[in-house]
Amino acid sequence: MSALLVVGALAAALFFAVFLSKRRFGVLGLSLAAGSLLSEYWVGDLTPWVAENGITVDRPPLESIVAVVLTLLPSLFLLISGPSYKNKIQRIVGAAAYALLAVALLLSPLHDALIFKGASIDAYELLVLYQVPIISVCLILAVFDLMAVRSPKHHSRGKH
Repeated sequence: MSALLVVGALAAALFFAVFLSKRRFGVLGLSLAAGSLLSEYWVGDLTPWVAENGITVDRPPLESIVAVVLTLLPSLFLLISGPSYKNKIQRIVGAAAYALLAVALLLSPLHDALIFKGASIDAYELLVLYQVPIISVCLILAVFDLMAVRSPKHHSRGKH
């Protein structure tokens, strides 16, 4: 199977998960960034531990699987609760931004796990070329989206 199809299927699955959950991109986008940092810092230590506990694979490398899981896990947990969109257009834009940010953050582990050739390598190189601007714009959008969330006002009941 083409690496481009695998990346596209991953992006589509993430898009639909976020779209159907109606969760806001701000919280999910920033949790993707947190997951990416966790992956960067912990994949080297967790991969041997995972292997020692009986999970072994030849292809894709276990390190790539651990990196993908660590990156996605915080945001996948947040799919079950948190602020949500009411508008369908906002849901589409938020889900698309989430899928794009996830793919951009997962480029390195996906490259290690998949064999890119032909059109796949061209698409991969294009994503790598624009990886930093994609991540930057998506994180800025996530912060603005988070700023748009209104917290409920608590009214004091007076003295008892």
